[in-house]
Amino acid sequence: MSDPEHIEQRSNPHAPRVTVAAARPSRTAQVVGGLAGALLVAAAAMAAALLLVATTARSQGMPVEAVLAELEQRAERLHDIAFVLEGEVRDEAGQRIAVEVEVLALPSLPAASLYIIQPDALADNMIVVVGDEVRNYTFLTNQVAIYDIADPDAFGGLVQGGDALALDLDLGRVFAGWDARVESVEQGSDGDVYTLRFDNLDADAAIHHAILVIDASDWLPLRLTLYSNESTLFADLRLMGLSVDTGLDADEVTWLPDDAEVLDRRR
Repeated sequence: MSDPEHIEQRSNPHAPRVTVAAARPSRTAQVVGGLAGALLVAAAAMAAALLLVATTARSQGMPVEAVLAELEQRAERLHDIAFVLEGEVRDEAGQRIAVEVEVLALPSLPAASLYIIQPDALADNMIVVVGDEVRNYTFLTNQVAIYDIADPDAFGGLVQGGDALALDLDLGRVFAGWDARVESVEQGSDGDVYTLRFDNLDADAAIHHAILVIDASDWLPLRLTLYSNESTLFADLRLMGLSVDTGLDADEVTWLPDDAEVLDRRR
């Protein structure tokens, strides 16, 4: 993948905007994160988007509709994905909270797991999402609490105040209904790097807009940045060590300690 810090920018200030068509809510691999966590797509998590750049792409880059179509097609063919989510989120006071989460996902089940390294207060906790069920493992108590995915308590401190962002492996679907455009196309060492901007049409939403950086050499995401208003950072997240279709199976993705006490908190 190319290094986003060493790329030649070819800005396109007149790039057209499109509104991503609102889609029926998906129950594919969603990983939820909030003010203190971000998490995965799409989700997977919250996670992410892909395919080789079309050889017919114009030198100034593909239009946003074509980029979103590529992401959708690649996500649909994806068997498994693994990466480390690194970066930071900001709390309401603007304090930086480090994020480092190991993510595994099988979108076909759907299933995903998050092993939390940072924030320190949540270190060694695990979250496993299987369909509409969340299994939240707390290391200190060696307990697994089972929740419905819609329950904000399910994510063990990653969701605060009911604010949640679903990260699907198809980020175009995650941002369905948002105003989308290609912000710039940059030349990286392996090909074009696209920066997409998604503006939230809901003026009262916690997230004002999102910036997604994608490497078009393999259509894998590099970075996702969220803003609570035009200039205030909400979260800045990089997907590191990303690999796809390595043969992960359900046992690997959904593993939790066998000796943990199980608490069923589904409603």
